[in-house]
Amino acid sequence: MNKNIYEEAIQKNTVAFAYHEGVFDDRGKMTDYIFIDMNPVFERYTGLKKEDIIGKKFTEEIALDKEHAREWVQRYAKVIAEQKEDRFEEYSKEYRRNFDIIAYPTDEKHFVTLFINNTFEKRVQEIGRFFIENMGAYIDYDRLTEFAYEVSGAEYVAFNLFDKNGKDFETVSIYGETEIFNKNLELIKNYFLKRKWPNDPVKEQKTGGRDITVFETLHDLTGEVVPKETVMQIERDYDIGHVAVAKITKERKVLGDFTLFFKKGNSLINQDLFKLFLLQTGLFIEKTRLEKSLFRSQKRFFTLAEYAPVGFMACDRKGNITYANKKLLEIMDSPSYEATKSINLIEFAPLKKEGFSDKLAECMEKNREIIYEMGYKSLWGKKTWLRVYYNPFKAEGEVSGAHMVIDDITEKKKEEDVLKNLAERDALTKAFNRHALETVLIDRLNEAEAKNLVSCISIVDIDGFKMINDTCGHEVGDSVLKYLATRVKKELRENDLLIRTGGDEFLIYFHDIKSQENAEYFIKRIFGKISTHYRLGDEQEGKCFALEVGCSMGTSLYPRHGRTVKELMAKADAALYKVKNSGKSNYHIFD
Repeated sequence: MNKNIYEEAIQKNTVAFAYHEGVFDDRGKMTDYIFIDMNPVFERYTGLKKEDIIGKKFTEEIALDKEHAREWVQRYAKVIAEQKEDRFEEYSKEYRRNFDIIAYPTDEKHFVTLFINNTFEKRVQEIGRFFIENMGAYIDYDRLTEFAYEVSGAEYVAFNLFDKNGKDFETVSIYGETEIFNKNLELIKNYFLKRKWPNDPVKEQKTGGRDITVFETLHDLTGEVVPKETVMQIERDYDIGHVAVAKITKERKVLGDFTLFFKKGNSLINQDLFKLFLLQTGLFIEKTRLEKSLFRSQKRFFTLAEYAPVGFMACDRKGNITYANKKLLEIMDSPSYEATKSINLIEFAPLKKEGFSDKLAECMEKNREIIYEMGYKSLWGKKTWLRVYYNPFKAEGEVSGAHMVIDDITEKKKEEDVLKNLAERDALTKAFNRHALETVLIDRLNEAEAKNLVSCISIVDIDGFKMINDTCGHEVGDSVLKYLATRVKKELRENDLLIRTGGDEFLIYFHDIKSQENAEYFIKRIFGKISTHYRLGDEQEGKCFALEVGCSMGTSLYPRHGRTVKELMAKADAALYKVKNSGKSNYHIFD
């Protein structure tokens, strides 16, 4: 093969190539290296001209930063000594490029270096990571200006941000790294930064609809807006050549621009990367502004919600809690927000039992507002009575969750219960009155039906009660009724009922007796508590009565003898009538 083919390939390759010879001291230690050959790409990437460096020692005759140069020598010396390839990354601050560098030995004195420009990939990763990490949270104008500086190759960059009207603008950041720029940095920032500029129709006309507009000189951009003598002085002092205006847009809306000032002889580099950067910057600014605006709105809302006197809670479509305010934690007696958030509102068994979960599911599935009252014992043991207002929450037209306002109405419920008790209770015995036959008793029977329970009703009539009133007085008769009610209530369970249905007549309801065979056990026990020796009156006043009180009881079973109050009372009355006709002071279960 012709050697010239390889040489031509090296010269035309897009990878920078350089061939070196090591320089060694008397002990054989490599102390420097000489450039023997390089291709045009190497010259372009490094700025080193072939005619200026061939045959010269890098550290001694070429490098300005001697310390950094000696680090390169040590790395390449290892390549020669170990006769092993080395790969590493390097960033050229002067040329604003990232390189993957490969160094490999060709013999005991010579080695080759290949410089692969990976600036595009590195900057895309770095810029992309910046946008992802800060999207919607914070716009770091200085960092964005620095990115524009690094990517474009400009000597100085000014970041101008437009007002909502898209015309007036403000300079929010300036960046540059030259000595004269740093020397005058405070002066520059004091004059330009945070300064608002009126709409510049000349600039607007000159840049037209182009994303990037390049001007030969600064004066070509400023025109008559700034005196020509002032512009020329700035060009001389800062060694400015070309100037470019790069617009930052989002869906044709101009959000701002970068004004790029290039050193004489330089122009825009990494053009494709810079255009991509401009597009990402526009998207970033617009989305962050919108999300910050939304965040401020949400913050106001959550501030109101957080300190509201009612509980507030939000969940997603699956029932996972996404927010709960302080009042809700207080209502639930929850130890923390995290503990509350661990509960799934659809799957949590106690909530399902009380009907809360079904109402929430209905709210989201049918997209409807619901108001629901429920008693609830929280996971942490607090008993409350709640009124829940369910509201579906939509995102992009679809129900994505629900908001719930939860009012603790426990005290209100207690007040209602007091009033209800006054309306439903017998004033003398504190047993339920006849009104309970149409309310509480019906509720109990409905529950018995829903849960497939066996219950029973007994009608109790005091034997000879008229005689007690006639011989001992109505005051003693009232005492008998109160004492009877007290003794019966002590034997009843939480869901059992004692109802005074007439003068000396009571109805006793046993909510869940498990089976029909258990009925006689319940009835016999209550019969024994009622039919016994009563000691009544006030001994201190000498008004004391000892009475033998008996009763007759007729009983019917649910659901065997009926499913309504009327049916069950009719059967119990029939059983009571049978007892009275056979001598009283006994009990009987309808057959």
